[in-house]
Amino acid sequence: MSANPSISLIFVNYRSARHLVAALESLFSFEQASDSFEIIAVNNDPAESAAFQALKQIFPLLLIESGENSGFSRGNNLGARQARGRILGFINPDVLWTGVHLQKIAQVFDKDTRIGVLGMTLLDTKRRPEAWSSGKEPSLTTLFLNNFFPARRAARQEREPFFPDWVSGGALFIRKELFAEIGGFDERFFLYFEDVDLCKEVRHRGFSVARHPEFSLIHLGGKSRESRRLQKKYYALSQREYFRKHRPKWEGAVLGFLQFFFRKG
Repeated sequence: MSANPSISLIFVNYRSARHLVAALESLFSFEQASDSFEIIAVNNDPAESAAFQALKQIFPLLLIESGENSGFSRGNNLGARQARGRILGFINPDVLWTGVHLQKIAQVFDKDTRIGVLGMTLLDTKRRPEAWSSGKEPSLTTLFLNNFFPARRAARQEREPFFPDWVSGGALFIRKELFAEIGGFDERFFLYFEDVDLCKEVRHRGFSVARHPEFSLIHLGGKSRESRRLQKKYYALSQREYFRKHRPKWEGAVLGFLQFFFRKG
């Protein structure tokens, strides 16, 4: 690995070792300037420790064994504490690289010091932009509009850089100093809304959140039915935590009622 990388790419694993192999193969097939970045893999799945030891023999990476499924936020914070790059990139393991991006991403941060977070565009396997990979700050109003006006579910087709309130943590870059100032991801968010929360903290400090259509990844997905049930559970818990932290109390109370009502319905 590079002794002085500009970017630290952090991957948090849980039952995704096979995906990470493909992700790193695609990454190194495009990014030839390997001295400009480093790879940090945080393994949250003890059952896949042997697979990660084998992975270390193939790719130059720093492996951190958390010893348990400590959640997305805590796993990324573990990786960030070991990172040497001035820019941190938090990337899902189940992605494929689509081009040479890292040098240009670093240039975006150097050119515009107001940008605190830069998101990559997540594409499905047909190379269509994923819905809900960026958006407006959550509130009861946005919740109502997103659920009762299906046309809003369509993904944006950007041709120029744009500035949403938040971008997906599946492919999110942030200045390391700013990440440290914020205190990293809020570990009360085990899964979901940690990216939305981080972006709000970034904007609160006067920085902007940006996304550029030139920088894209293919997101493979492919979760099991059991994990989808757990995802719904974690999503609801994290949504309530976000409203508790950032929204008026009455909005949180209404959200709790709606979650209970639709869960029973």
